[in-house]
Amino acid sequence: MPQEPLSKSERMELRREHGFRELPEPVEKYLGPEYAMAFACLHCRTSNMRHFDLAPSEYPLSGECPVCKNKTFNLGRDFKPPKKSNEAQWKKIEFLIEHGFQFQKVRLVPTEMESVAYPKTLTEAKEFVVKYKKWAIKSGI
Repeated sequence: MPQEPLSKSERMELRREHGFRELPEPVEKYLGPEYAMAFACLHCRTSNMRHFDLAPSEYPLSGECPVCKNKTFNLGRDFKPPKKSNEAQWKKIEFLIEHGFQFQKVRLVPTEMESVAYPKTLTEAKEFVVKYKKWAIKSGI
């Protein structure tokens, strides 16, 4: 009578018992910074994620672009950059940054987690800046 085939885990266990397989060494994981923040350059229209050994609230608001060496802006961990060729979206982003909105959460009620959605167009951004001006981080680039 034929014997049923062994499962993969059973075969591996047999190999280990007979010395044909060793258990893998445990890998120590390095715990780095809690968050990576998106930094975007308006000049070359690139975005990259950066880690800092700081609390997320202490991350710098701007830095230097690794591509063109111009100024980059910290747009938070949820920022999704548009394509380089999408001029309308980059103009909207520049307008929001000029008016102190670096894609930080805008919470109308501080004790709640719900936040206001960022505008999709430049026209909506102009209304957004007026409506939520008290949540702006700083004014001007």
